Amino acid sequence: DRFNLDFVKADRSIQNSEEEQEVNRVDDVELLWDTAIKSSSVAKSFLLTTLNCKNNEEDCIEDPSYKYAADILDRAEKSAIGADGGIVSALSNAGEGIESTSILLTLYVSISKHLSRLLSLIGISPKIEESTENESQVDIHDRSIVNLPKSSPLWTAVEKNETLHVHVVLTRADFSMLNDSPKTYKEAADVLVRSQRSHSLLLGHVNLFKYDEPHHIEKPRRVLYKDLMYLWRHYIVRSTNEKDYPPWDIAYSNPKAYETYQNALQMKKDGIGFPFFKPEVAVKFVYDDVKYPYEYAHLSGMQLVNIGRKTRAHPTGIAHVPGMHVDEIGMTSEKYIPINETLTSLPLRISFDRSDMVNEKKQTTATAGGISPARWRLLSQLSSGLEDQKQLGFEQSDIDDLRRLIADTNVTLLLITVMASALHLLFEFLTFKNEVSFWNRNKDLTGLSVRSLFLDMLSQVVILMYLIEKDSSLLMTIPTACGCAIALWKCQRGAGFKFVPIANESSPPKVSWWNVLPRMVGYELRATRLELASKPEKESKEGKQGHTKKDLAALTIETDRIATKTLGSVMLPVVIGYTLY
Repeated sequence: DRFNLDFVKADRSIQNSEEEQEVNRVDDVELLWDTAIKSSSVAKSFLLTTLNCKNNEEDCIEDPSYKYAADILDRAEKSAIGADGGIVSALSNAGEGIESTSILLTLYVSISKHLSRLLSLIGISPKIEESTENESQVDIHDRSIVNLPKSSPLWTAVEKNETLHVHVVLTRADFSMLNDSPKTYKEAADVLVRSQRSHSLLLGHVNLFKYDEPHHIEKPRRVLYKDLMYLWRHYIVRSTNEKDYPPWDIAYSNPKAYETYQNALQMKKDGIGFPFFKPEVAVKFVYDDVKYPYEYAHLSGMQLVNIGRKTRAHPTGIAHVPGMHVDEIGMTSEKYIPINETLTSLPLRISFDRSDMVNEKKQTTATAGGISPARWRLLSQLSSGLEDQKQLGFEQSDIDDLRRLIADTNVTLLLITVMASALHLLFEFLTFKNEVSFWNRNKDLTGLSVRSLFLDMLSQVVILMYLIEKDSSLLMTIPTACGCAIALWKCQRGAGFKFVPIANESSPPKVSWWNVLPRMVGYELRATRLELASKPEKESKEGKQGHTKKDLAALTIETDRIATKTLGSVMLPVVIGYTLY
């Protein structure tokens, strides 16, 4: 807490020369930004690096850590400048988000951009300017490169995973240091003290380190091609190489990744946090001009101060000062940067939004721009509530999904998504209900493909196994497991699987592999409905109508067999080839 007023008062009493105080002061402090705020939103990017890049940045761009930090700032600045309030813009700013997974949306964005440029070139539409109207509403500063030598206390704190803070000192314009132009530390401290006494000073700090589970370390992946090649060498070619370990044994095939992953699991089990760096600091200036009853003023969340006298504006002599809120609800786990010994550069973007000035720029998300006191209280409750979800068993991916839903989703798109999700759940429930009701009452297989039920069940099982392998959230795994159970039940109803006693036959039929064990106890598993429907019914008292109905069921089964065999011969090689690819 370097810049709190208690430290200022204590430091002023030290009986040292001003030069010695200055030397002691700059070792672990770096002034990042000193500006007069004249717009509703300001933002600036900083690249903290141990490399000497101020003279020639091209010498540092080859460094992987520096390039990674610069790319993060490029995406953040592009997202801040390029938002125009539309849904397509919101999806585009998401980077590797919805747009990149939708072919139609990607084509639409590409075609619309090229068509707009073409129309502007031939003079039909206005020329597209490189600068956007947002530049008049939001003050975007140039990027600054902050050189921190490896021996400096600040970078030493990064390497040792110690505390590192960004401090925010906000004063009114009439008490600003820019107006008083203090020459010494004592004069600057006097300005801060006078600002505090007149309630014209706001102080705050943000911890740039977060200790959390090592979620960035993924489970080592297997390659199906290597598994098949190992099986080919050992069981077809009969290789005798003793050092040829199976590729699914990650401890031998990829020992470094295995050790890293096991260490991450052990840290998670022991509750040891991994150090992460926060690359974004979003400060919100919350101004509240609402008058509250004296008995309930403390519930507003604002800091209450005694102004020393009763006035017409403050009949109780009590007032609340504006607050500063650090918005971290949009900081999902993939935005944090893991700290390790190879780091040479770190990105940091600081933004400041104020709610006491009107911003004509249309805000598209719940956390964009200045926030009102009501929204500040809501976001504070949501932030604390999201952190409590871990104690209820929610995975980090589930919490990140909620954070994106609140902070990164376009408001219009969010409403459409909620409506579509609600309709999807409703239709899915109705589909399950109708399918269960249909197959529960079904007594005739005419026109129904039983083989497609088995293919659907296999697809559901593959999807479920994939979700389990990826440690997906329970919100996705549980509905898929329910769909698998229903698909398995439909297969049983369609085929009519039953264990029946073995009949005494003179010439025993060929025994299937799944009936080897049941036949030991005198039973076998048979698809009774399929067997009964596949046999044409002889002429009976029901006449020609009953005979035709039974033949249609047998014809359906035969057609299903031929169609599945024909399509399977075409699609199976394609599926296997794509799987190997």
